[in-house]
Amino acid sequence: MSSYESIRTLGDALRAQTHEHGNRMHTAVALLELGRIDEAIEILTETSRQSQSLVDQVTARRHGDPTVGALLLGKASQAKERGIDWRMTIAPDTPPTPLSPVDSVSVLGNLIDNAMDAVTDADDRWVSVTLRRSPSDGIELDVADSGPGVPPPLRDEIFASGFSTKEAGAAGRGVGLALVRALVLDAGGRIEVRDDPTTFHVTLPAARGRGRR
Repeated sequence: MSSYESIRTLGDALRAQTHEHGNRMHTAVALLELGRIDEAIEILTETSRQSQSLVDQVTARRHGDPTVGALLLGKASQAKERGIDWRMTIAPDTPPTPLSPVDSVSVLGNLIDNAMDAVTDADDRWVSVTLRRSPSDGIELDVADSGPGVPPPLRDEIFASGFSTKEAGAAGRGVGLALVRALVLDAGGRIEVRDDPTTFHVTLPAARGRGRR
């Protein structure tokens, strides 16, 4: 993913967030015009509560990257638009990433987009993103989903450039994963696929010059 594509990914996520909030505000205004004040207040209160919960997680990190935070908030809105249950856990002591903001968007954006594509036909549709400190003071990232999973014979192939499993039924799995793997390896990290639930597990070293504080 080029710098332009990373910016587009971030822009799409933020537009989804703006669109979601706009829809809720329009609904609340319409309810007020109809005199249904209690229902309008309920929508506005729920909107505020959900947004604050997501923002609190993003801003709780001591070394939070605002670009990553913006991407995650936008992806939460995209998931909602697609009827996907969004689950996000960010440990407050998650250290800074060794990736640049553009590369962070590439890695997270591709993994989350693939996860959302993978649950398109699932009965229970959810995507989970977890960020935490690794035992070596680096970062552990898990992007899990309720999709059909990746067959063991394909687990190496999905990281090959140009590989796609959409026609085989695992929607979107190969898209962007070659770039994700290259960026992770270049940063001194690793990526693997796990089962039950399907999880792309990424480990990254501590950012240069920073360790536990």
